[in-house]
Amino acid sequence: MLLFPTLTGICQKYNFVNFTVEDGLIQSQAMHIVQDKSRYLWIGTEGGLCKFDGKTFVKYSSQDGLASNFINKLLCDERGQIWIATKKGISVFDGKKFRQVTASNGTPGNTSYLCEPFRDSVYAISNLKLGVVRDYRFRKICISDTSEKVTTVYSSPQKDLMAYVFSKGLFSCKNSEWKLVSAPEGELMEVGVRNIFITSKGDTLLATGRGILQVKLGKIEYLSVGEEIILKQNVFCIEELNGALWFGTDKGAYKKEGGNLIHFNSKNGLTDNNVHSIFKDKESNLWFASDADGIFKFKENNFSFYDKSFGLVNPTIMGVSQTTDGNIYAADYGGNLYRINAGNKIEPLQINNSELNEGKINTIYADDKNNLYIGSLGKKIYCYNIKTGIKAVGDDSEYKLRGSNCFLKDQNNNLIVGNAQGLFIISEPGKVRRIEMPPATFNAIIRADENTIYIANTNGIISLDKNYKVSYPSIKGIENNEILCLKYKEGIIWMGSTEHGVFRWDIKSNTVKQYNVSRGLPSDFIYSMIVRSNNDVWLGTGFGICNMILNNEGEIVEVKNYSRADGLIGMECNHTSELLANDSTLWFGTTRGLAHFKPSKVRNELNEPYVILKSVKLFSAAITDSSLCKGFSTWYNIPQGLVLGSAQNHLTFELTGIFLSNPENILYKYKLEGIDKEYTISNNPVINYPALPPGKYSLVVYAITKAGAQSSNVIRYEFEIEKAFYQKAWFLFLMFLSVAGTIILIVILYLRKKQNEKIFREKVREEEFTKLRQRTAEDFHDEMGNKLTRISVLTDILRTKVSPTEKDALNIVNQIKENTTALYNGSRDIIWSLNSRNDNFYEITEHVKSLGHEIFSETNTSFKFDHNINGADNIKLKLDYSRNLIMIFKEVYNNILKHSQAHLVNARVELVNNKEAIIMISDNGSGFDAGVEHKGNGLKNIQNRIKRINGTFTINSSANKGTEILISLKDIFHI
Repeated sequence: MLLFPTLTGICQKYNFVNFTVEDGLIQSQAMHIVQDKSRYLWIGTEGGLCKFDGKTFVKYSSQDGLASNFINKLLCDERGQIWIATKKGISVFDGKKFRQVTASNGTPGNTSYLCEPFRDSVYAISNLKLGVVRDYRFRKICISDTSEKVTTVYSSPQKDLMAYVFSKGLFSCKNSEWKLVSAPEGELMEVGVRNIFITSKGDTLLATGRGILQVKLGKIEYLSVGEEIILKQNVFCIEELNGALWFGTDKGAYKKEGGNLIHFNSKNGLTDNNVHSIFKDKESNLWFASDADGIFKFKENNFSFYDKSFGLVNPTIMGVSQTTDGNIYAADYGGNLYRINAGNKIEPLQINNSELNEGKINTIYADDKNNLYIGSLGKKIYCYNIKTGIKAVGDDSEYKLRGSNCFLKDQNNNLIVGNAQGLFIISEPGKVRRIEMPPATFNAIIRADENTIYIANTNGIISLDKNYKVSYPSIKGIENNEILCLKYKEGIIWMGSTEHGVFRWDIKSNTVKQYNVSRGLPSDFIYSMIVRSNNDVWLGTGFGICNMILNNEGEIVEVKNYSRADGLIGMECNHTSELLANDSTLWFGTTRGLAHFKPSKVRNELNEPYVILKSVKLFSAAITDSSLCKGFSTWYNIPQGLVLGSAQNHLTFELTGIFLSNPENILYKYKLEGIDKEYTISNNPVINYPALPPGKYSLVVYAITKAGAQSSNVIRYEFEIEKAFYQKAWFLFLMFLSVAGTIILIVILYLRKKQNEKIFREKVREEEFTKLRQRTAEDFHDEMGNKLTRISVLTDILRTKVSPTEKDALNIVNQIKENTTALYNGSRDIIWSLNSRNDNFYEITEHVKSLGHEIFSETNTSFKFDHNINGADNIKLKLDYSRNLIMIFKEVYNNILKHSQAHLVNARVELVNNKEAIIMISDNGSGFDAGVEHKGNGLKNIQNRIKRINGTFTINSSANKGTEILISLKDIFHI
């Protein structure tokens, strides 16, 4: 029995979508529905469990680990696990396996309710006993006494725990203490409560087998409006959507909104059977779990839809129009007329006209005098008036007008008719005039202003002035396009074509913009248009209804397409079958019925989808090798921390987008950071990347809808493909070292070769020079020595022949003798140094030692010489160094002897590490001022010779303090 003052009768079809075993549901007797954290729906039935993404069902049964196939209730806990209450206990699914809840006596048994008010604490009712499950073990809880029967348990939006005990009332629990909220009285003590629900306003409602109860002022009583009780019948569940309450009953469902109660059953798309569960998903769709009819999805109607079930004889609606008295008329292809009353209920019109009734209506048009003109297909044109009835128009003229595609009452109150015969003017007295122009079929007529009418035909656009003079506007871009429909708004002509979408012609600037499938339209075939403003255009297309939102420049801001997912049963619209009604609602005639929009109530379709990474495959095979990653995710076995070798570079990613409002309306927007520069948008849920180069990557994926809504989550999947060993830094470093080493070795070998060649050349030169020195020494000794010896002998002979009294002559002879002897001694040193056998450092040192003794002998100067050179070491000086060294010593000795007046001369030669020679010569003579430049060549010669053999020279001397000479010779030895 229904007692409600304003129970609304049903005269329209609602947006219900039914899913049954034919669609993949495991069993048709659905008991409960929940949604998990990834937006999947889970449906518990009497024959098993299903997971649903809006398109595909995944089935689970006792063979997969369920305690029983008969499922009473479902729960998704805070961890994302699915709890299944069955007739044989509780199962928990973690994405990989089912785990059974245990109890002290084995299993909990028949479990009817589940809720989770606190994390890791799931409350359940098993065999009418309340218990809590922790660590997968069921422990009973007593609310009032041990004999109590707990019929339902509930967790409020504020996470308050509530339970109903049969005949004792509603209890709530805080801090583990149960308190009675309200107790039933009278007949209500025998009522079993199936469901507790707290509304957004804070009202507590109870669903029972006898109707809906409410807790009001501490009392439990029937829900009522005023004094009338509503739904005093079997109610299973309660849900709320947009402030309206929904009740699942044994006869379908009811919606209570304000003072209205609407019944939903098979007549308007739902079921006549039990509705065990109503669930509101994240996108505000309602889901109904029914007995024997599977599940239903309900989306709040953006529009109403009328078909045969609401009185249409033929569902193909060819025209819809509104007269000035407010009546809306529709005509179908079967020749039937309908009036839609103030309650939007369809009333067929009984018109006694056999030709019209047996014919086909092509279009209808209402003028400003409540006349409705009816264009038939190949038959007469009729005018219907609610007061005067129906009569033929234009049939009595010479043209015998047959059929019409379009009408217009012009500024002269004449009726313009366009059909396949041409364009005609019908004046009030019934006179018909034909406008002469090339043959064409006329499709649409509009009035732009008081002076201009535009007409669309198969050849394009023509215009008429107020005197019906024909002109042909030059509109660039629409040439050779057949225009089906026309609309005018504030200087803009909108044109719908048969193949190229919509054209927007700005009359003043004579510019055209085009909108087609590539811009987001569902079809390029445009049958009808409603232009609410130049920023808000509605299109009736060959594949659904489209709403274009544009800016002032005519650029698209948003495109919303309405299709079957929105409850639009008729996807193909009909020619010029549209109406912008006086109440600003929209009507579209389709091939399957009449669609009615209320734009002010059209809901924003920016519900956010959800995207899931379903699998990652290597060379099209699942990745199971745990050595490649740190682990696998629980639900989809996605490898985490994936690191692949250089040859493991062909990856495939499989995605799933959850958008229950319209699963077919989802796209994927993705980019592989590390290789992609821009995002790719595709409707393909499989992403394939072959031959990836080594590197670190991050796959970024969003799900988006065609309306532009982006997923509330984002996938960021990171992985790495390692470089091959020959690409790694250590290998490249080794290769660099190897190449560099090779180059260096080549350079060293080259330099060594050059050095060896240089040494060889020097050796050859030295050998040649040595031979030359030897020959020179020998020749010099033979020639010079012999000549000097002869001169000396001849001088001795001459001395015997010079009289002692000839002192001058004798003095000259003595000088010759002395110079010859000195020259001989000097040449002897030169000859000695030229001899290569005397390049030995020891020999040279001994030579300059004997040379000093020789120079300072028979003088007042004492000479001392020592050295640390071992003759056995055979250390040789470089070529030509020995002569310079001897000449340095001789110059120093002679300078000391001539200038120093020294009594003591010390000389020492010290060999350091067989590499450096240090020569120290000192005397205790008169000395000199070393800072004063001297005119003699002695010191200069010494310095030049030392520099010639790469040595350094230091002299320390001062007046009356002697002189010390220090000579350092490096790199003078032959290696």
